[in-house]
Amino acid sequence: MPKPDSVVFLESFYEPMAANLARTRLEAAGIPCFLSNENLVSLMPLYSPITGGVRLHVYQRDAETALELLRSVPVPPATTPDYASFEADAPDPVAPRCPRCGSSDVAYGPATGPSYTWASTLLSVLLRYPVPDKRYHCFHCGNEYK
Repeated sequence: MPKPDSVVFLESFYEPMAANLARTRLEAAGIPCFLSNENLVSLMPLYSPITGGVRLHVYQRDAETALELLRSVPVPPATTPDYASFEADAPDPVAPRCPRCGSSDVAYGPATGPSYTWASTLLSVLLRYPVPDKRYHCFHCGNEYK
């Protein structure tokens, strides 16, 4: 039988934000607790499954109360989007649109076609490496524009 003053592992979270939400909820209820592995998981998220995630610890005497408190209103995952307020079909007013077809499936980057200007050609010769011209590229119709 563990002593009432011994520290026990209560729950594990794979996201530091969710662990901090649970810690704050327990501290607001007056239950002392702490997190372990928080820095490791924050700096190297791919190690989270290996280390067991961010671990929440409480005193043995507070374990049942803490579990009831966390189970009554579950801590949401930190990366779950709010689908009620997010509409995927709504057009983004800031996203660039293709002037030819009006599609928003557009990216900005190095031009795919031969769109070198005389200045970039001169720099390429002088610096001995190509300096590509950046343009918008529409993946719907293939149009390239500045």
